[in-house]
Amino acid sequence: MIKNFLSAAAVAAALATTLCAGGSAQAAVLTFDDPGVIDIDASTGQAQYSEAGFRLTGLATSFLPLDLRLVGGFDPTPFSLSLADGGTFSLRSFELDFFDLGFGDASSELTITGLLDGSVVASRSVNLGGPGALLFGDDWARLGEVSFSGTAGFALDNINASAVSAPGTLLLSGVALLALAMRRRVI
Repeated sequence: MIKNFLSAAAVAAALATTLCAGGSAQAAVLTFDDPGVIDIDASTGQAQYSEAGFRLTGLATSFLPLDLRLVGGFDPTPFSLSLADGGTFSLRSFELDFFDLGFGDASSELTITGLLDGSVVASRSVNLGGPGALLFGDDWARLGEVSFSGTAGFALDNINASAVSAPGTLLLSGVALLALAMRRRVI
């Protein structure tokens, strides 16, 4: 009986470790194919757009879902992407194109900044005439928000991001599984 108990505890511990080492709970791709309403606060000019569990915020003059993609760079004011319900997420990839707004050109730049608790943890500047698909590595994981700012018009599409489960939640799940496995073997 003790051998079975220890065996079950080892299996449950391995499962709990796997769960705790994981991270992604919700993956999403923002396509802007069927854009919803943009909420604009008339007194502050702040805009908010939500899709697939994520939220874009910034001045109403900084971004707009248009032509099945998100257009920005109307002015240099940054706008940001975050989880609608808070928490951390990973930025995996997105497609980028130059969007002619009548100023700037494809040699202009887009600056992407990853933030956690208001501190910059990752940053990247890309030429708007560069590659269409941008991929992001491990330094773009566990972000509270991602800020976008261009020196000319740009279009974003297929923003691939995934919510990251809180380590405490995963740890609690692992402990619960361990307790359940031990209870089943003891009875």
